[in-house]
Amino acid sequence: MRVVESLRKKGFRVGGLYCPEIRSSSGRLGFKVIELTSGEERILAHVRQKGPRVSKYGVNLQNLEEISRRALETLPSLQVVIIDEIGPMEVLSPAFCQFVRTALESPKIVLAALHQKTQVGFIGEVKRLPNVTILEVTPEKREELVGEVERRIEELFEQGHK
Repeated sequence: MRVVESLRKKGFRVGGLYCPEIRSSSGRLGFKVIELTSGEERILAHVRQKGPRVSKYGVNLQNLEEISRRALETLPSLQVVIIDEIGPMEVLSPAFCQFVRTALESPKIVLAALHQKTQVGFIGEVKRLPNVTILEVTPEKREELVGEVERRIEELFEQGHK
């Protein structure tokens, strides 16, 4: 989100999807999904949610489908598309996968978080695309990567990305 805020301050039109944790004093309870252009948010997954299970979380596919369709509608107006994250919960949604495909096939700059361990299926396909550069985020590199990602996005924009 620091990259999103910084890019917006520099005048970039940034949108997409962001999935922050839902936490309580007892730990992580689930995840929200937020459409970054409108700020609309819904429950993506929760320990008490009915639906397909990923680990201890039930995934709310209806919420994810609706938010993904809204994000897809905003694509033409964006310069930078954020997708956090392309992971096992998210790829259960055909609308989410369509949003990701459309963003990656567009001339837009896409900044996505990818589930690290997964190498197969849709996530593996995304990782193997020829125009994908993967940067590993570690606690030691987290702070310096914010600036590096911003610089790379600015360079790509200067090279003609829309």
